[in-house]
Amino acid sequence: MKSWITLAIACSLSLYTLIGINATAEEASSRTIILVRHAEKLSDTDDPGLTVQGQQRAKALVEVLNKTPLSLAITTQFARTRETLAPLIKARELPHIMVAASRNITAHIAEIKQTINQHSGNIIIAGHSNTVPLIIQALGGPKLPSLKEEQYDQLFILSIPDKGAVSLIQTQYGIDKLESAGN
Repeated sequence: MKSWITLAIACSLSLYTLIGINATAEEASSRTIILVRHAEKLSDTDDPGLTVQGQQRAKALVEVLNKTPLSLAITTQFARTRETLAPLIKARELPHIMVAASRNITAHIAEIKQTINQHSGNIIIAGHSNTVPLIIQALGGPKLPSLKEEQYDQLFILSIPDKGAVSLIQTQYGIDKLESAGN
């Protein structure tokens, strides 16, 4: 599974190279936004951290994305999103921006989009069950339903070319997925 995810990311990073050998540098520029929902949380309190399984999933994200160039990590103010990306941020020494989630979800999504547009390179975002699909849609991807409460393993790879259509790959990641791929 890990090699499939790496292949999917590599394909989305080099979309124009795959389409045509004669693509100019301008046409070949593309960026990738990787989105995950925070990993498994401890409880339904206001600001829970991650469970042991959630911490393992966060560490698995480092392995899954080990060959993917990243320039920025975005989380919300909540511990569960920060802890999901913490191992990746530490391993890669990635810059991190916290975009505060608010009751006004439209404003929150707009602020994330603005933050993405102000930075170059590939970006990883840890969001929430209701915000990940809205971020994808705001960036030109398809409309998706909110994630189910038990869905912590979804990994979305949004390829945004300078010209042409946005593409989305949806897959899964996590320690349980990596172990089952080896069997």
